[in-house]
Amino acid sequence: MAHRCPTARLYATGVIKDYELQFKGQPQSAFATIAKKVGSEVPVAVWEIQRADEYFLDRYEGYPSHYFKKDVPVELTDGREVNAMVYIMNLRMNFGMPSTHYYRTVHQGYLDCKLDTSVLNKALGESAQKFYSSAVGTPTMQMRMNFPSNAPSDDDIDEDEEPIEDEDEELDEDYDEEDDIVDEEPDEEMDESDPFYFSDGMHW
Repeated sequence: MAHRCPTARLYATGVIKDYELQFKGQPQSAFATIAKKVGSEVPVAVWEIQRADEYFLDRYEGYPSHYFKKDVPVELTDGREVNAMVYIMNLRMNFGMPSTHYYRTVHQGYLDCKLDTSVLNKALGESAQKFYSSAVGTPTMQMRMNFPSNAPSDDDIDEDEEPIEDEDEELDEDYDEEDDIVDEEPDEEMDESDPFYFSDGMHW
């Protein structure tokens, strides 16, 4: 926040009630967002920002293609209530797992602002559970779990049926593993200090 919005000032901390923290996006590269859930609450840091700060945050968050903005009431730790603008991920996104680097960055932000990290850990666990429960029916996930999508039931198996021999047990003597190796040029590293670098973080 400091290098992307140098004029931003930490105003206070508080909670957004009747919302929960979630991780959504790509399966192995999800980002933080919030969604309505009665009875839940999300600890937040409230920042006082300028127009220029909001412009850079819009670019950084991928607004409006990845996130939209919404004003929500925030109950501050001193008992006051303020309306604050939040970035919320577009609802079409599915649950996923954040990268280790991203999760550690968010976790450090919680520590820096003295927020309750147990909410962050809970969000990670619940998002992971929902991600894997929804992905278990897909061909890719079934392959990883080593069972086919059309696996027969026990009633479909004939015990008297002759076993099928595997015709691929013997490898081709002319096969060379090096033939399958594809040279790839390394991706250019992106400069995360650039305010236009997009990583879908969540700020208030």
